[in-house]
Amino acid sequence: MEEAKKLKTVACYDEECDQFSNLSDELVCHVLSFLPTKAAYRSSVLSKRWASICTTILDLNFEIPEVTDSSTEIKSVYAALLRRTENIRKLRICNYDGCQPCDVHLWVSKALDLKVQELHLEFGSRPNPILPLRLFRSESLVVLKLRGHIEYQPTLDSSFDIHLPSLKILHINLFRLDFSEDLLELLSGCPRLEEFLLHGNLKQPINISFPLLRRLDLNLWKFSDSLSPLGPLQINVTSSLEVFDIADFSHKKYEFINLSNVDRATLSIIKYVDFISIHKLLRGLSNVKSLILTSETIKVSFNFVIIKPYT
Repeated sequence: MEEAKKLKTVACYDEECDQFSNLSDELVCHVLSFLPTKAAYRSSVLSKRWASICTTILDLNFEIPEVTDSSTEIKSVYAALLRRTENIRKLRICNYDGCQPCDVHLWVSKALDLKVQELHLEFGSRPNPILPLRLFRSESLVVLKLRGHIEYQPTLDSSFDIHLPSLKILHINLFRLDFSEDLLELLSGCPRLEEFLLHGNLKQPINISFPLLRRLDLNLWKFSDSLSPLGPLQINVTSSLEVFDIADFSHKKYEFINLSNVDRATLSIIKYVDFISIHKLLRGLSNVKSLILTSETIKVSFNFVIIKPYT
C-alpha cells in the first residue's frame, strides 16, 4: 500500500514537472522559434514528436563563427534547411567569414523554395557571397535585409527584370555599395515598398519615386574627401512618408519632394553642402511634430548663414 502510494506520488510529480509536453504542437513550435535554431533542434532527440515539431519551426536563425569554429554550425544549417519540406517565415544568417559563397547561394535558394517571407543576411569581409538571381523575382518575400560584404549581380543579364511584388521592407547596409544604377533597378521592382533603409556609398545621383513609403532612413557616405560632390539626390515620396532619418557624409545636394506629411524627422548633415539644399529640406519638413537636428547639422547650417547668406 505504501509502495503504491509512493509510485502514485512520483507519477503526479512527473506530470506536474512535464507540463511542457502537454502543450500543443503549435505552441511548442512558437516557443522554440525564439531560440537559436541549432539549440532548438537539439530538442529533437527527446522523442519523435519533438523531432517532427522541429521541422515546422517557422523562424530559422543561424550565427556562423569564424572558419576555425564554423564546421558544426554549417552542418546545422544544412540539416535544418535541406531536409525541410514545410514553408518557412524567416531565415536569418549572420556569418563571420566561416562559410563559402556556394553555401550561401544554396541556403538562400532553398529558402526561396520554401516561400521565405523574411530574409536577413549579414556577412563579414571574406569571401563575398553572391546572391542567386531568383531572389530578385521572389513573390513571397516581404522583408529583405542585407548587411556587410555581399555581391549584388542582377544586372549581369540586361534582359533580367527585378520583380518583388510583395516586398514592403528593404534594408541595404553594404560596405561596398557602389551600384546606383542597380539600386534604381532594384527599387523600381518594389512597387509596395513601405520602409527603406540605405546605409552605404553612392557614386551617382539617384532619382527615386516611392508611392507607398512610410519610413525612410538614409546614411550616406563616400570613400574619400577628394571626390567631387555628387549630383542631386532626388527622392519623390508622394504623400505617405511618416518617418524620415538622414545622416550624410557625402557632400550631397538634396531634392526631396512631398515631405509635408512627415511626422518625425532626424537630420545629421556632417559634410558641407550648399545652403539652398538644406534650406529647402528644412522648409519641406515644416509640418513635422518631432524634428531632431544634430549638433553637426546646426553647425553646417550656421556656417552657411555666416559665410554665404541665403537670399
